[in-house]
Amino acid sequence: MAHLVKSKTVEGAKNKWATRWDCFFDAQFLFRRDTGKEFVLDVAAEPQTAKVNRFYVAPDWINEQPSGFPSLKPKHKAAQLLNPVCVGFDGLQGEWEDGWWCNPPFDLKFEFLEKALEQARKGRDGMMLLPHEELTTWWLDLVEGYATMIYKPDGRYPFYETDGHTKKQGVNFGSALVLFTEKGLQTPSMRFNRKVGRTHLTDIYEQIAKVA
Repeated sequence: MAHLVKSKTVEGAKNKWATRWDCFFDAQFLFRRDTGKEFVLDVAAEPQTAKVNRFYVAPDWINEQPSGFPSLKPKHKAAQLLNPVCVGFDGLQGEWEDGWWCNPPFDLKFEFLEKALEQARKGRDGMMLLPHEELTTWWLDLVEGYATMIYKPDGRYPFYETDGHTKKQGVNFGSALVLFTEKGLQTPSMRFNRKVGRTHLTDIYEQIAKVA
């Protein structure tokens, strides 16, 4: 789900980098603080990587599984506590909900950004985790001047492997959290300290933080 700069990572594997819980906790805190809403749907996830208890999975995910129809139940304790439920099979085709979260596959970043803008115009607020690349064409065309806020952390976020548990090594790029709402026009930015979200957890996420 994230970009490896000048990396030798197998093509396609970079699409599967999963969000770390501390990153999501920060996003959750910032989203709640600035919109008054909660995340209700992860629009680009798998059973092992979902960060919201309702998620969309890519339609080709089932075909990639080694044997028959795979179990949609997560394997690791943090995800088991969340107990996510698959509610759709293509985030680019289905409608999102007000309060969406998205760590998009790198190769589909442009498409997910277009979808995010479409949904925001319909009054469905959400947040994306994106490579922080302000001089790229995709950023200038779909983020700058369209997003409501860009949140810049005080360092790089690490990621998980596709199992949603093993820590990914060698993260060589920075990320930003980007808020999309119907009001987004000027795109101001704000610095924040990572792990601020751990001090503002609610409900099941307090339990997840203890094992993540």
